[in-house]
Amino acid sequence: MRILLFLLTLTAFVWSNIGNVGAFKGTATVKRSNSTLNVKNGMALEVKDMIITAAKSRIQVILKDNTVVTIGPNSTFVFDAYTFGGKDDSEVKMHIDRGFFRSVTGKIGKLAPERFKVKTASATIGIRGTDFSALMSEGKETITCYKGRVNVSIGNDSHNIDAGMMIELFDGKAEIKAFSINRGLQTVYKKENTAQIKADEISDATQQEMQASEIPLEEPTVEFPDR
Repeated sequence: MRILLFLLTLTAFVWSNIGNVGAFKGTATVKRSNSTLNVKNGMALEVKDMIITAAKSRIQVILKDNTVVTIGPNSTFVFDAYTFGGKDDSEVKMHIDRGFFRSVTGKIGKLAPERFKVKTASATIGIRGTDFSALMSEGKETITCYKGRVNVSIGNDSHNIDAGMMIELFDGKAEIKAFSINRGLQTVYKKENTAQIKADEISDATQQEMQASEIPLEEPTVEFPDR
């Protein structure tokens, strides 16, 4: 009987475990059901876990399919659903309530990109083999694509954001920009309704070289907003 109970408990743990904390700096907690847990390196995470980071803190999560999610300071991030199986049943659903996150997609991004979704307050982000981030500040959301492509849906509108591009959402408007280390930000087009003006020149926009399995905490390739 004890062996059976042990096996049942072990099986439940294996199925509920979606990944682990791969790196951690500062102060952060995980809200799980009615419990609040202090984040520790190597800590196992579960579906519905809410990660809350303090100022000057960040945490890197590595999911079972090698998707990497780096959560910045003063952020609240939730893993809503996660299944890593085959092409027909794999799924990732996450959302951010405040702050900053960056994600490099893993195997699910290749197996079932149409079922990899991240929600912000205003938009739903779909991916196509992607390294991307989202920053939520007061009155504005900024979604940036470093590699691949993201599709940002806002109500009935849909925007494809390619590598080297970012979209800012504010006051019910969407503004898309190219970014470059040498030239800084360049407004490419504004979209208030459904009309789009294609960028004349985005070839020199930066496409950052990233390892697919790691975003370093000590020297992130994007500035973490310490607010």
